[in-house]
Amino acid sequence: MSDVTTGNPWVLTETGVKTTHPTYVRRMVWTPTTDGDDLSVTDNGGNVLWSMKALAADSNEGIRYERVFECSVNGITVTTCDHGHLWIYFN
Repeated sequence: MSDVTTGNPWVLTETGVKTTHPTYVRRMVWTPTTDGDDLSVTDNGGNVLWSMKALAADSNEGIRYERVFECSVNGITVTTCDHGHLWIYFN
């Protein structure tokens, strides 16, 4: 599945620059499919917004990890997303 960046939330499965514009992010939700999967999301300056390794996962994406932001970020780049989906919710 390819990224869906229209609407709210975005649903991401691929790495790369998603936006270079300042954006207000409410939360991010990640559903890894394999134990040990890695996720890393940065801003335009390379500052880490969220980075983690899945301690548990589910091939049906039944396990979720969530990070609440409620703030503006300077761009979004998914630098690592081994498996699963990353949902980004905006204001």
